[in-house]
Amino acid sequence: MALISWNESYGVKVAELDGHHQKLFALINTLHDAMSHGQGRTILQQVIAELSDYVDFHFKAEEALLERAKYPGLPGHRVEHRRFTAKVAGFRKDLDAGANGNAVAVLEFLTQWLSEHIKKWIGVIQHL
Repeated sequence: MALISWNESYGVKVAELDGHHQKLFALINTLHDAMSHGQGRTILQQVIAELSDYVDFHFKAEEALLERAKYPGLPGHRVEHRRFTAKVAGFRKDLDAGANGNAVAVLEFLTQWLSEHIKKWIGVIQHL
């Protein structure tokens, strides 16, 4: 069962970005499903690696859109992206170093961050 399900309330009215966000929801749900079957630690490294790669792609697309629209809040938005990227890189570094990952903490961070990120995006889109 999905932890967080995509619905239109998460839509930012940009099809490309909505698709990206749906992919991020899927990654969160993959981790959640694995955890519900006692496999959270097993799949954690895979999810973190895929997430790390995917958010780089997503953030570049998002920032390019904001740049084309001459969004004045872009510098602050970039800072948020860099903070997220650094946090995920920290999770990945810990796992690569052999540390036991805390799947619950990762899941909570990702779920909260994605929800807040999309809510901010909805506000941004209204000002473009």
